[in-house]
Amino acid sequence: MNNTNTISRAETSPSSEENNFARANVSSWWGAGFVALAFVIAAALTWRKWADVLVDFGMQLYLPWKISQGLVLYRDAKYLTGGPFSQYFNALLFKIFGPSMMTLAMTNLLIAAGLVALLYRRFLAAADTLTATLICLGVVLVFAFGQYSDIANYNYITPYSHEVWHGLALSIAAIALLSTWLIKQKIRFAACAGFCAGLVFMTKPDIFFALFVGTIAAFALAFVSKANGALFWKSLLAFVIAGAIPLLAFLFYFHAQENWQDCLRSVCFAWVPLLKSPVSETPFYKWCTGMDAPWLNFRLMLIHFAAVCLVVAISAFVFRRDFKNPANRAIAMVWTALLVALASRFDWVDCGRSLPLLDAALLVMLCVKFRKAPGSFLFPLVWSLFALVLLAKLGLYSRIWHYGFALAMPAFVGAIYLLIWLVPQWLETRGVNSSFFRPAVALVLLTGMMRLFVQSQFVYHEKTVAVGTGGDKILASSQKISPAGAAVQTSLTWLNENAPKDATLAVLPEGVMINYLSRRTNPGHYLLWNGNELAAFGQADMTADFENHPPDYIMLVHRDASEYGLKYFGQEEKFGLELMRWIQKNYEMVKLIGSEPLVNSSFGIKIMRRRSK
Repeated sequence: MNNTNTISRAETSPSSEENNFARANVSSWWGAGFVALAFVIAAALTWRKWADVLVDFGMQLYLPWKISQGLVLYRDAKYLTGGPFSQYFNALLFKIFGPSMMTLAMTNLLIAAGLVALLYRRFLAAADTLTATLICLGVVLVFAFGQYSDIANYNYITPYSHEVWHGLALSIAAIALLSTWLIKQKIRFAACAGFCAGLVFMTKPDIFFALFVGTIAAFALAFVSKANGALFWKSLLAFVIAGAIPLLAFLFYFHAQENWQDCLRSVCFAWVPLLKSPVSETPFYKWCTGMDAPWLNFRLMLIHFAAVCLVVAISAFVFRRDFKNPANRAIAMVWTALLVALASRFDWVDCGRSLPLLDAALLVMLCVKFRKAPGSFLFPLVWSLFALVLLAKLGLYSRIWHYGFALAMPAFVGAIYLLIWLVPQWLETRGVNSSFFRPAVALVLLTGMMRLFVQSQFVYHEKTVAVGTGGDKILASSQKISPAGAAVQTSLTWLNENAPKDATLAVLPEGVMINYLSRRTNPGHYLLWNGNELAAFGQADMTADFENHPPDYIMLVHRDASEYGLKYFGQEEKFGLELMRWIQKNYEMVKLIGSEPLVNSSFGIKIMRRRSK
């Protein structure tokens, strides 16, 4: 049999994803309209409130601004968070549209909208309208615009790291392209997936590794499905060549600025801290992975998973009844109402605990189903493997907030697909009425999503203080919540009125957002002082660099460093004491905003000017 353009007969059967999508009638698009409306409402309610005025996001503005003016990343400014792609992509946007916070925000809104549309289409093909709609609502209401702590930036519009956001979006695009390649067997889809993978390599190692595992799975599925040998190897070669194109482009760019060794290091810089620094040994990363309390986190994972299984089991028992009987219908309605009532009381911020075991269960079920109907489960199978590997970065502390806004999203999507589509199908073969079971589960999940969305809105509602102007205007928390926003705006006003336009500025230990908003350059190579930066670059080198490139002005900004196991900056030898002594010797205070910073829990900003020689 000639199978030049097919993987197997199952892929071209009416059960395949593409055929399922093609057969979806117009009524399926009610879900897309509902998701689009939710996206617009969420964007409107959170407009300009996404970014943090001091933590993380300032770097995502400052570096593209300076790169667009000629700065060479890693040579002129040290950057620990990721590889070069995202910062240079954003610098290109600044070059075209001008430096502005809203330039990046609008771009990220478009990327997020495209991602949601892609997920809707794929899961509509792999399941049905209800499943696709709930999945996309989860992405919009829980992840894209969420804020569940006092620090912003854990959203898709102003992410703390564009490398995480771009890597996630590109990886999902690559997985979609690979699943299309598996079905259609067109080399161009493999090549496009490879190009995306090459870009992901220059974002974050953890995201690239998850994509790498998903890619291996996709090619393995093609191989075991008896694909045409010549086409398989041509597709693999196209994937590799296309993946090398962006790497080579950046390699030659950096080589124009530095030697071959340094330019190769710059292209692969996302991997350098992973291989050469003890960042993973810091208290912060032990907390991030749950290794600060491993048995507690493991126990909570089991408890949450057991609770989900118990709810599913009881629901299956209730919905196995004969619903022609009015009493049984009443029981079902009472049970559904009870579930929704309990869901409205549950702390959904902690709902990510069970995701590793739910996604593992999803992967097992999909492997079993793939053997029976390969064409229907290609995308979900590769997706679930990608999600499980990506979730591993969170270790034993799986969560939807903090880093989970990106790392846990694919697993969250997989859990919805499991509970709304696969589990009901399996239960229906055992006498459970899925027409009642699925709406009940959907109501519970929707209740949780709305709880999380409303919780975020309570945080956003208090953001009323304008910081910056024009396209850079950010709405920060009111004074009763945090004095940081008003203090930053006061410091910007003082700089504009009292400091020369070309005066240089360093903000310590963190606050490069002020550099960007005031358009003041930091003359040093190290823009941020925290436990991770010290572990990666070394405090001695950072101190020497600062003293060799003294700024005209210094701002000391209050920042609690206890998450890294450190006291306030300048209070101990291992965190800035030597540099603080040098600053006190060479600089004088010219303005104090709020309380004396870095002394106690009270917030303040101290502006200091270099003494005249």
